[in-house]
Amino acid sequence: MSTNVEKHKRQGNLWQRRKKQLRPFLESVFLPIKTIWSDPLGRPGAVIFGLILLMTIFAPLLATHDPNVMNEKVEGIVIRFGDSQWDTPSQVGDTPLNALAWVDETNALAVGTAGSILHMSDRDRWVTVDSPTEHNLWAVDASSPGFAIAVGEHGTILQYDGTEWNQVETPTNVHFYGVAVASAQKALVVGQSGTVLSWDGQFWTALATNNSNTLRSVSLTSEEAGVIVGDRGTILHYENGSFSGPTYRGFTDATFRRLNAVQLYSADIGFAIGERGTIMGYDGQNWYTMRSPESRELRGVTFVSADQAYIVGIRGIVLEYQGNQWEVLRLGYRRDFRGISGIDGQALAFGTDPYINELAPPSREHFFGTTHLGRDIWSQVMYGSRTALLVGILAALVVNILGLTVGLVAGYYRGRVDNILMRIVDVMYGLPLEPFAIILVLIFKPSLWIIILAIGLLTWRTNARIIRSQVLTIVERPFIKAAKVAGASNIRIMLVHIAPNILPLAFLQLAVAMGYAITAEATLSFLGLGPPQVYSWGTILHAARLSGAWRTAWWWVIPPGIFICITVVSVFLVSRSLEVLTNPRLRGGNNRAPRRP
Repeated sequence: MSTNVEKHKRQGNLWQRRKKQLRPFLESVFLPIKTIWSDPLGRPGAVIFGLILLMTIFAPLLATHDPNVMNEKVEGIVIRFGDSQWDTPSQVGDTPLNALAWVDETNALAVGTAGSILHMSDRDRWVTVDSPTEHNLWAVDASSPGFAIAVGEHGTILQYDGTEWNQVETPTNVHFYGVAVASAQKALVVGQSGTVLSWDGQFWTALATNNSNTLRSVSLTSEEAGVIVGDRGTILHYENGSFSGPTYRGFTDATFRRLNAVQLYSADIGFAIGERGTIMGYDGQNWYTMRSPESRELRGVTFVSADQAYIVGIRGIVLEYQGNQWEVLRLGYRRDFRGISGIDGQALAFGTDPYINELAPPSREHFFGTTHLGRDIWSQVMYGSRTALLVGILAALVVNILGLTVGLVAGYYRGRVDNILMRIVDVMYGLPLEPFAIILVLIFKPSLWIIILAIGLLTWRTNARIIRSQVLTIVERPFIKAAKVAGASNIRIMLVHIAPNILPLAFLQLAVAMGYAITAEATLSFLGLGPPQVYSWGTILHAARLSGAWRTAWWWVIPPGIFICITVVSVFLVSRSLEVLTNPRLRGGNNRAPRRP
């Protein structure tokens, strides 16, 4: 029993002795934290840095979008032509408009994706109405304010009776892409697999065309005459319920490209347009190819008068027909048009396809706007904080470890060891950071580790000199000489007696090195030396510079610049509060020097 008591007593005494030995070290470690919090400027600096650290940890949760995804925007746009000029684009809905039809000079109907239907009852005053379907609607046409037909996918046909839209049963379930309404008693619908349906006022009847290509558009000049176009250059003339192929002026006038739209102004003039800038003209007897000033896809054609017509296509293409030739109009609009519809000297071009939301200014959807590729800048900044702090902390640790080791060894041993190490430091002062980092990138490849290595290998030199000067003053103190007389080894003296006294200075240099490392990483990444697949505040600025939009898209360059400044300033405030630990004249109040062992 007494043996166990003595054993516990010896263990307790050993623990007390170890606690007594560790106390100076622990006080040296926690003293910087206490000092930072007691400083009026260090406290807000620590809070700001803490918030940035939390932002780094929870970056995936704070990011509202995937930083690599090109965000698209979907909207319904119309551009009016009237009084011999084009108006500015007007947004009339949240879904793309696939087709538009005039009812009269002041009324129009439009259909779009997800069954959306819009009515225009006054100039540019559009109202969304209830739709009986959620299927995409691809075409619409009207003969009067009291009768209209809209068609879409999966055999959808909607009829308008002047008050509401109703879905009707059809004899097929194929996708319909075109409709032409001559009157309330006559209409044609065309779609997949050469399908043509005829409306006689009461029933829908399927007509045989002997054509299996998808039909895209139909235009009627009367109740019993018109033209249908479709894939692989399909052109079908409709007359009294029968179909015939076209005649061409020459074999070279035939096309095997997809024709998207056809419009007949009368029985002897019309145009059909399609992919790769294809334009076909009709003179009442023959079809012939026309010279097109565009090679991109054309999607819509309309007449506003007998001698004036317009074609629209992707990337904001607008062609005007005057003087027997087509000319390009520059409207300054770059979105994809889906079609155009005209009546009595006026027209409405409409669309658009979902497009990349490029260089969008800050909004509720994108807090910091978007890049030229439609990527969310807020999300990039959130993920970029991880890179900034990772490089800052790791590079600062490398700098501090190298500087602390070299300064401690040089200051303690002095003599030849000191001279050799200090000459190495002098050589390192002659190496600039950016060229050194460029050489490392050329030897290896752009990566964060190359940036950390470049910063760590070059910026430890100042730390080494500062630590060395502090060690030179400590080794002359009586307690160091007493430790040598007591037989303590050099390693023990450096680690147990000197290191705790230079830890406050080491913490100060760590904060300074972190701020410098964050700035250096942003600089090197801005120069293109960082990995392009990793987001950092510097690579965000680099991408803005390469895009050429950094002069106008202020929301692209200001947020990462502000975060760099805030982070570096917060680190500076922390390092400033730590200065009282190394300068005795600044100590006062609750700040006190570490206890001497």
